[in-house]
Amino acid sequence: MATYSTQTPYCLPKSTLSALYLIIFLGSAGFFITIPAYVNLFLTDHSFAIAQAMSLEDRRTLFGTVMSAAPFISMFFTPFIARFADRYSRKVVMAICLIVAAIGFVMPVYAIIAGSITLLFAGNMINSLGSASQPIAQAVLADNSQGKTKATLMSFVAIVMTAAMSFGPALGSKLTALYGPQAPFYACLLIAILCFLLLHVIRLPKQIKLQQENPFSLAAPLSRSKKGLLPCLVIVFLCQFSWSLYFQNISFILPQKWQLAVEDDFYQYFMLAIGSVMIVSLLFVPRLLLSWMPLSRALRVVLSGAGIGMIFLAITPTPTTHIMAMIWTSVMVASAFPLYITALSDRASDADQGWAMALSSAMVGLAWTLTGYLTAILVNVNLMLPTFIAAAGYAIAVILIPSQTQAGLQKAKV
Repeated sequence: MATYSTQTPYCLPKSTLSALYLIIFLGSAGFFITIPAYVNLFLTDHSFAIAQAMSLEDRRTLFGTVMSAAPFISMFFTPFIARFADRYSRKVVMAICLIVAAIGFVMPVYAIIAGSITLLFAGNMINSLGSASQPIAQAVLADNSQGKTKATLMSFVAIVMTAAMSFGPALGSKLTALYGPQAPFYACLLIAILCFLLLHVIRLPKQIKLQQENPFSLAAPLSRSKKGLLPCLVIVFLCQFSWSLYFQNISFILPQKWQLAVEDDFYQYFMLAIGSVMIVSLLFVPRLLLSWMPLSRALRVVLSGAGIGMIFLAITPTPTTHIMAMIWTSVMVASAFPLYITALSDRASDADQGWAMALSSAMVGLAWTLTGYLTAILVNVNLMLPTFIAAAGYAIAVILIPSQTQAGLQKAKV
């Protein structure tokens, strides 16, 4: 079997970093910015004619089907698309994905004009395939960095994703209110076109290509990976699953425990605070931790802190104490992301970074999709049960943290 040596990290110029982070932003923003448009099309008085003929329950089911089917499509195909990128050319595959994403944003515009739910559904599916450019862009970052530098780059990945999650729905809502439900899709289309143009201007570093290897094979990258890759993937899933349980539980906790409606200013400021705390934490905490301790120990610290934070969130008696617990937990949860993504990346070969990042993206999508259904069911049993389960999820993740290799310890010093 051929071996693939570790390449010397390449210092990515700012123009390349900007283009890659914009591509990563589009991968998340394409979903979050368009949510208000889908709500407008299915759940309001401006809905499609076919949707207006349905009962509210059926319209909610249709909305949930359209919004949840795309992540499943992405989870299934993205690892294989990333394998093609590792095998042939990440730049070419990213360009193709951006073209596919652009088509996926154009189709809903025509669907709205034609009043076609089928065309809208197809556009959402096609856009989900185009979002595969996100983990491929992450792979370029991971493949050309190591140690604290890699953790820092992954922190900025988390920042742009958090920004899309936190501010995307607000932007989409404003665009929909001002210009109609087509506007969010036009905005995402413009970002996709800009990403495509920037991708052709920048120059990516040379990648290690997998010659004479079947891109559909998953056994080959597993055989090249270091011990601990699969536990790291499970950690990615558990951390995202646990955070998503609490994040979606918020919409039940505030109104049912303290009679704070989701339409109130408190809810809006609370959600904004979560995003702001996470972004600020990502700028400083992961790199600071890695300057004091090895990666595995830093990951154990923040995951333990996140689990403790979830317990406090579940038992806090007042909104004020809940905010205090939220700040602590958000810092721990945000700081964990670049650490466990770095741990995963370190255990995949340089030639398989796209595949590894795609698998992590699939774990994230699976976690958020599952909790979308499970949270409401768990709340019917007990209001705080999702948050207690989240604490247990972080505890299991701590147990699964693999020990750091000697090579990893050497990289961590960089």
